[in-house]
Amino acid sequence: MQTPLATAIVFVYTLSGITVLGLLALFALKLRNLSAEKQARMCEEKYRDYFVYLQAYGEEEERLKVPYGEVTQKEKQLIQKKLFELMERFTGVHRQKLIQLCEDMGLVAHDLERLRSGWKWTRVDAAYNLGVMRSGQAAPDLLVLLQKSGVNDPSLFIFARAIAKCARDAEDLRQMAEYVVRMKKNVHQLIVDMISDSQLDTTSFYTEWIRDKNPELVKIGLIGFAVHAQLELEPGLSRLALSADKEVRIKAVKLMCRDIRYLNDQTIKDFLNHKDWEIRALIVKAIGAMQLADYVPALKKAVGDANWWVRHHSARSLTQLQAKGFSALCDILREEGSNPKSEMAQQIIQEELEKAERSLGGEPSTEKLLDYNEKLHLYRKSCKKTISTVQAMEG
Repeated sequence: MQTPLATAIVFVYTLSGITVLGLLALFALKLRNLSAEKQARMCEEKYRDYFVYLQAYGEEEERLKVPYGEVTQKEKQLIQKKLFELMERFTGVHRQKLIQLCEDMGLVAHDLERLRSGWKWTRVDAAYNLGVMRSGQAAPDLLVLLQKSGVNDPSLFIFARAIAKCARDAEDLRQMAEYVVRMKKNVHQLIVDMISDSQLDTTSFYTEWIRDKNPELVKIGLIGFAVHAQLELEPGLSRLALSADKEVRIKAVKLMCRDIRYLNDQTIKDFLNHKDWEIRALIVKAIGAMQLADYVPALKKAVGDANWWVRHHSARSLTQLQAKGFSALCDILREEGSNPKSEMAQQIIQEELEKAERSLGGEPSTEKLLDYNEKLHLYRKSCKKTISTVQAMEG
């Protein structure tokens, strides 16, 4: 029968053995890294003139030449990393010539072969490389790999971004987007970011997706439409503002509130009375940002909205409408008793007076003095009382 002491000795020997093996593994990794760094330095030195050539002749008409002499596979991999660095720095013709050089050196063919490897992380690494090289040849295989990726597979986004970079046409991007939004939630902004890496002109894609029947594509289209700031009016936005999908409604209205051409009297009235507080908040903010002084009465009413954010943005917008808007805030204090509406008006008025006072530091301009005195006069006239800022100024 084994004694406790014998068991402890076995345990200590086992632990010591594991520790020694671990140290040997770390030492081997260290040697491997040192060897890799040495090879990288030697390759850098050997091809120094070639790298200078790549940067100097990137804008010339002729095709970039492959390195002179026989290049080992290891050297190709090191050169590939340098080419990737240059691709991130350059755009346009220079990048296109570097991409063509990758094909001429056989780097694309090598990674296309690795894309069919039995090892998952080899496929992932190859997908990343092909994405950087914008290889249209890789798009079909990348789409297959994407659709084999599960919900919890972290490589899904690597394949998706690679597809965006390698996409041959709008259909490649569409398949990628549809699969990703089916697998993951709340990734619409990320997909737009991926698509921005595409070599294709994606401007028209977003307009088409806004009109799509798939609400997930519509959301991507709306975000992309906002990012790329279309100049022409998109009539589909008015229809989407009535969508049954709340997120679609809000994104559509947010876009409409950026352009006065969408906002006629009836549209503004409808948004001010909308069931979604987010839409009411968007329109009251837009009224202030666009300096629509004719809607002061509507904003004054909205300061009494049931939602705090709508009240807050309505009061803020009134302060953007010069004396007329500030006067409306003061009128609320005179007309209303103690309720959320008057409390919001009081809060914003105080903040505005304090901000105006701070602007008087040093040698204030005549304009700033007039602005402060006018606001102070309106406040005193309406309320017959002072606040801490007024007391400080009188002192």
